Amino acid sequence: MDNQAEKECEAGVGLQRDEDDAFLCEDVELQDGDLSPKEKIFLRQFPRMREDLKGNIDKLRALAEDIDKTHKKFTKTKLVANSTAVVSGVVSLLGLALAPATGGGSLLLSATGQGLATAATVTSIVSGLLERSQNKKAQAQAEDILPTHDQEDKEAAEEKADYVGVAIDIICHVNNTMKNAKHNVRAFQKIRANPRLANAAKRLLTTGKVSSRSTAQVQRAFAGTTLAMTKNARMLGGTMTTLSLGLDLAALSREWKHLKEGARTKFAEELRAKASELEMNLTELTQLYQSLQQKVRSRARVVAKVLTGTCETKAYWKGLREHVWIFVCLCVCVCVYVMFT
Repeated sequence: MDNQAEKECEAGVGLQRDEDDAFLCEDVELQDGDLSPKEKIFLRQFPRMREDLKGNIDKLRALAEDIDKTHKKFTKTKLVANSTAVVSGVVSLLGLALAPATGGGSLLLSATGQGLATAATVTSIVSGLLERSQNKKAQAQAEDILPTHDQEDKEAAEEKADYVGVAIDIICHVNNTMKNAKHNVRAFQKIRANPRLANAAKRLLTTGKVSSRSTAQVQRAFAGTTLAMTKNARMLGGTMTTLSLGLDLAALSREWKHLKEGARTKFAEELRAKASELEMNLTELTQLYQSLQQKVRSRARVVAKVLTGTCETKAYWKGLREHVWIFVCLCVCVCVYVMFT
């Protein structure tokens, strides 16, 4: 009988629809009702939510690393462009300073300086355009991971890259450089072919005292080059070149410092901060989930104790009823035996 009672308990007891089973069902519903509907939904959905949050955290950090790597690459490119611009400024200053002494050398230095300046400018323009394009792609990826409602406002506030304007700007710089290079080449050829004209140009640069006819010839032959510039014009050109050189040196120093510090971007830091915030939220949600699980386990233990006690009570009363019936049967048998003997 004890084994039979245990089997009924293991089978869940409630297969027979009697009053005791109805009481047990009400008790189970009471224990399940200790959790609110939101808590029940949270317990069911949190495992999937946890995996989604972990995936978003990993994606944000990986995207931040990619953004910093890309920015570091473009920072190195800007560093090369700024270095080229500094060299261009130095060469241009030498061309202006050596114009009275070496006419041909001054022309070569000026042409080289202008070419380097154009190369640096074009490199900076293209580098900036490519970096803006990469940043837009990164922002789109971040928007896919964590949608925000103010994305359209950000895009409206940003300066959109005008590819046509950039192309025109590059063409203008290259065209001006080609024109200046042609002027310098022609002037160099004229110096080689006409030494007297070269001497007149040197006297004009050093003393400024030549005949009006020679001055007109020099300006007409060397127009657009350093050999046709007056002393005041060369001083003004040297001042402007020195100022530009100083700005290029400052930009070079700034980019070098930024590169030494790791070349991290503000957007990447924002993504890392968002990932850390999500990680903190995940920790808090995990603690809540564990707390609810502990609450459910404790309620389950209480219900199990009630079920076990009820099983034992039912088994006891059932065994008692069987013993009573056996006793009654034995009594009847004894009475029948006594009556017929």
